[in-house]
Amino acid sequence: MEEAKTQNGASGKLLVVDGHSLAFRAFYALPVESFTTTTGQPTNAVWGFATMLADIIAKEKPTHMGVAFDVKGGTFRNKLMPDYKGTREAAPEDLLSQLPLVEDLLEGLGITYIVKPGYEGDDVIGTLATMGEAAGFDTLVLSGDRDAFQLVSDKVTVLYPGHHFKNLKHMTPQAIVDKYKVTPSQYPDLAAMRGEGADNIPGVPGVGDGFAAKWINTYGSLENILDHAEEIGGKKGQALAECRDQVMLNRKVNALVRDLDLGVTVKDLAFGTIHTDKVVPIFDKLQFSPTTRKKILRGFNTVEDYDYSSASAVAGGEDQVVFKEPVADMVDDPKALEEWADKHLPDKEGSIRSAQQVNDMADTLSRDVDTRQSADRDTECAEAMKDHWVLYARGTSNHGDYNLQELSILSIDGHGIAFAADDLDAGMVEAIQGLLDARVGSCVVHGYKEHLHFLGSRNLHVPMPLFDTKLAGYLAEPDFHADDVEGAAAHFLGIPIEKEPEATQGSLSLDGSPEEDKESRGSRILRQAQYVMMLADRLQSLIDERHQYGLLRTIELPTSRVLADMETEGAKVDDARLKAMHDQFSAEARQAQDIAWQRAGTQVNLQSPKQLQKVLFEDMGLAPSHRTKTGSYSTNVAVLQDLYIKSVNNERANDFLGALLKHRETNKLKQIVQTLREAINPHDGRLHTTYEQTVAATGRLSSVDPNLQNIPNRDARGREIRSAFVPGEGYEALLSSDYSQVELRIMADLSGDQALIEAFKSGTDFHRYVASLVYDIPMDEVSSDQRSHVKAMSYGLAYGLSTYGLAQQLKISPAAADVLKAKYFATFGKVHEYLESLVADAREKGYTETMFGRRRYFPGLRSNRRPTREAAERGALNAPIQGSAADIMKIAMIKASRALDREGLKSRISLQIHDELLVEIAPGEAGKATKLVKDSMEHAVSLAVPLDVSTGIGQDWQLAAH
Repeated sequence: MEEAKTQNGASGKLLVVDGHSLAFRAFYALPVESFTTTTGQPTNAVWGFATMLADIIAKEKPTHMGVAFDVKGGTFRNKLMPDYKGTREAAPEDLLSQLPLVEDLLEGLGITYIVKPGYEGDDVIGTLATMGEAAGFDTLVLSGDRDAFQLVSDKVTVLYPGHHFKNLKHMTPQAIVDKYKVTPSQYPDLAAMRGEGADNIPGVPGVGDGFAAKWINTYGSLENILDHAEEIGGKKGQALAECRDQVMLNRKVNALVRDLDLGVTVKDLAFGTIHTDKVVPIFDKLQFSPTTRKKILRGFNTVEDYDYSSASAVAGGEDQVVFKEPVADMVDDPKALEEWADKHLPDKEGSIRSAQQVNDMADTLSRDVDTRQSADRDTECAEAMKDHWVLYARGTSNHGDYNLQELSILSIDGHGIAFAADDLDAGMVEAIQGLLDARVGSCVVHGYKEHLHFLGSRNLHVPMPLFDTKLAGYLAEPDFHADDVEGAAAHFLGIPIEKEPEATQGSLSLDGSPEEDKESRGSRILRQAQYVMMLADRLQSLIDERHQYGLLRTIELPTSRVLADMETEGAKVDDARLKAMHDQFSAEARQAQDIAWQRAGTQVNLQSPKQLQKVLFEDMGLAPSHRTKTGSYSTNVAVLQDLYIKSVNNERANDFLGALLKHRETNKLKQIVQTLREAINPHDGRLHTTYEQTVAATGRLSSVDPNLQNIPNRDARGREIRSAFVPGEGYEALLSSDYSQVELRIMADLSGDQALIEAFKSGTDFHRYVASLVYDIPMDEVSSDQRSHVKAMSYGLAYGLSTYGLAQQLKISPAAADVLKAKYFATFGKVHEYLESLVADAREKGYTETMFGRRRYFPGLRSNRRPTREAAERGALNAPIQGSAADIMKIAMIKASRALDREGLKSRISLQIHDELLVEIAPGEAGKATKLVKDSMEHAVSLAVPLDVSTGIGQDWQLAAH
């Protein structure tokens, strides 16, 4: 027997892995489109396989490991049972292409993987587990196949994944007995009677685990059970007797082979030596981030004296970032702060000069696209950031109530100071403000908007800084979103960060809550400031390389200031109106529910797809149409609306569907109103939504807590909610100002299509004008259907809508949609050329770009998977137009805010939703404010066609609609 001891004398532990099971799980758990290299190679299965296995190794700490894979071709089981696994669909090509990569990665990581022709991976697993048990090893089998349960013993435990992979169940002998009421050695008998649908192994009709376990415990063996089938009697006994041959065959098929000659011993399965010469090219090919590389390297290495500096080099290459602990200095009075700043921060003269340069640049928003691209976009920040410092603050926010908790200042020489908010007396606040005013031109922050809030809560004003690492990270990788500075550092710097629980170290306060000592708190926030310093160095080079510093300075940073003001002020709502709406929607939802229950004949749960499927497709006999990914029939709104139209001759079904749709509509409105009410700040009666500036990859703003973009605007019932938004105290009205057809105007400008440009300049109904050109008929002969079809076509192109999507939207055949598309492109040829060039250029460069230099990357364009590739193509069509529209709105907000301030008006921007600005109008300022806001929006940028803005004023948001 092999000695089950490692070199240091500890007991050995063997981990046996079902490679195919883990790879399949990883593939289906992670979206292919988010894990694809620039060459189009999917990597989701490899990434998931490696990271999940690294987590298990870290938790279970095995000393030896073997990975089993299936091999192409049949096995002896197919000879015993020709239909064995015959119902399984072929694995997707995107998964099959990754299995060799998984094997290559394992080899580079020093892990033994094994295949055995003529046998399944399960037989390899059975043999390895038996070898480990015989050698005295504690053996773990990682498998999602229940056949592995027959291997369980006092020395063998099966790690069986639950619904979520992290919820691994440790299937010990007792766990098998508790779950199945039989021992592991008896489990194959139970499985033989039950059958296994996934493997196309038929069981005894009507016999499940319960009856099978009962018979095993009564008669002992499978043979005895079959011999006593007549004694068992009844339908089940009869079925058991009739299935005798099948059950015995099942028992042969599900028995794992446990004595294969694999050509290895347990000693050969030791691991911990990583072959860096093999791993590096694989990491490069897979384009894994430094963070992923280091996590895998650390996870798969168990040698205590391993050189982790070597791992760092493999993880990040020659320019791997090394974290240096900041030097914490003690500063406890204003004079000491001034002396510290003079010693460690850039000199005031240099800061003032650079501040003037960047502010002059921020104030110059060019009206000419060509000028903006040649000047603003080419501005570099490397020179300005030769000597910079970090301001980093943390705090809390709750529906407009902001509170500074901690503040740190870090110099480029590694010296830093940290303050708790409670330590900031009036004198220190004044000193910090003086420091900001004098040196902000070389200051770096992570989240300018958040700093405005947190420091503003202590009456500290933060002028526009030199650089914002949160915004810069968003511009560099718009599809990546870090929750905090640690997440950004882990992603961009490759620093494996184990987040420290805040306020959980040190002693407990008298009330039992965790209390962090001042020194620990200061060290923590200085480390976070150091991450910001390191991020600034890395992201500055990316921003310069992509000529996006102008975008950061002239659009994103000024937008943060406008948004901070809007979030602080909030929007006034009439809670009494909201309550009345909530009560009304609740009553209508209950009424609709009662009607639906009456027509269904039962109190069906109207939110349950499973129960609705039974009522609609079984009880009422309606013909189902669309299936979900799980194979069940869909009951989404689109399907229900289609069924409602088709069921016009089935009164019961039609009434039920009408009530169901009404219930869904009113219930949704009720929930929206309830969310708004819950978000009202009790101190000022206003909603303080948070605008997300770094989430939508196109550059669009979104809002959360509450999400105001959820408020419907296409139907009268939904628009009622807008009537609850009213002017606050000291204001007399609301101004609604929104862009008309901004995406189409951008498409006309970017494509340079003269026919489309002339359509906008005609001054007539745009969509009717375009329809007359497309159908080649006079405008007065254009029907409403023709106008709506062309309108959908125009917007569909701007949003990357597919031909099938257009057909669905217009309820016409795909062939008819193709004809319409052909007519449209025949009329607007340059639009077609422009859209074609977007995808072609993105496929070549890997990204699209707006007129302002905002990029979005599309690795899915090179995917071998058609759905992934087509989704990326739609995104590539959509991003330049949507991104340009987002930037134009941001510029408009900046200009409008500055114009109102410059003219000394009290009127202020309250909300930004989609293409609309909502402004609170102060008494007597309606005319002037309207003119300033409209002018700012219409002249945000000069296009080949004029930007058109509609305005309206009313006593609430709904009345201000136009």
